[in-house]
Parts: sequence; structure tokens; C-alpha cells
Amino acid sequence: MGAGIHVRLVVRGVDACPVASLSEDFEIESITTDRRADVAGGGIVGEVTIDHDAASAAESTQAELVFRDGGHSVYRYTNESGDCPCGRIPDTGCPIRALRAASGALVVTFLAPDIETVQSVVTDLNACCTSVRVQRLAQTTTDDRSALIVVDRTAFTTRQFEVLQTAHEMGYFDQPKQADSTAVATALGISVATFSEHLAVAQEKLLDQLLAGSEGA
Repeated sequence: MGAGIHVRLVVRGVDACPVASLSEDFEIESITTDRRADVAGGGIVGEVTIDHDAASAAESTQAELVFRDGGHSVYRYTNESGDCPCGRIPDTGCPIRALRAASGALVVTFLAPDIETVQSVVTDLNACCTSVRVQRLAQTTTDDRSALIVVDRTAFTTRQFEVLQTAHEMGYFDQPKQADSTAVATALGISVATFSEHLAVAQEKLLDQLLAGSEGA
């Protein structure tokens, strides 16, 4: 495997994706997708494995039952829309390595050649989804070693970094969340409004560094 950047994004508000909709109410065990036609913008054919009890919900998305055993059901669906990360990310030349769905969000892992391409992907997805959050970036080398991309901690105030670190440690960014904004704010001894303000600024600074490459904070 050549050098590149392993990226994990959490994408919300993906109205065109039936799997994201299903994951709001049911546990998605696995997802596989393929391009209907070998052209950019072509429809996506996917298969999703869900709990057997979720059959009626899957049928409501016009998915076709293709397999069922005692505890699981596999449904096939077609997404002709171009507004889905499963199609839009590969259109940029970035192969998807893993795909999960939980609580209405898609968690997409893919490989990008450079940080500029990551920025382009995030910008493109922001045009069709409610929110796109970079959850992890790791630089890989030609010998398959990887390391997290380092950011300049001095760009953050002490409080901003504390808010970001506490939110991470308490599982605020997990899918599904292990702690909500009220719990994190209480742990920090601040109001929810103050927590949200500090977190928004800290995330903006973090993304500025991650997506600006060598430009820094």
C-alpha cells in the first residue's frame, strides 16, 4: 500500500442515504456498496444487514429482502441520487475502506493521497449533508506504518483544549454518544452554552490545522 492519509469522517443529515435513515431506529450490522455503472455519478447498489425484527422498517425504505435467517435480514437497496457519500467520495478518487451507520450518521473511512484532497472531500460533502466532522486523520508511509497527524496545541487556549479533551474522553464524539453536552459541561463546571461556544472554536481551530496542511493554525 502506498503512502497516503487514512481519513474517518462522521457525516450527518444524509437524506439521500436509506442506510442512515434505518440506523436511526435499528442497529446496522454491516453495509456493502457498489457502483451501478462504472461512471462518476452513477447510482449506488448496497446491501445492509440488520436485526431480523427490523424487517418492516427496511421494507419502508423500498429495500428488497434478499436473505433471512433466524436472527438477521439482508436487504438490497438502490440509491440513484448522487448526494450520498458512498458515491461522492469514490468520485474524488478516494477508495472507501470501511462504512458504518449509527444513530442516523454515516461513519466513512477512506484513503486520500494528500490533505488537499481531504479538504476537497469535506467541502463537497458539506454541499449535500447537514454536517461533516473529521474524526481521525492518520498519515501512512510506503512501509505501511502510520501516525496520527499532529496539530499545534499552542493554537488553543487552556480552556479550549480542556473542553476538547474532556469531550473526547467522555465519549461526546463517539457513535453513539457516550455523553451529551450537559454531562460534559457539568464535568467541566461550566454552562452548556459556554461549553458549546468553546467547543465550536476549538473544533474550528482543529479543522483549520488539519485541512490547511502546512499553513498551521
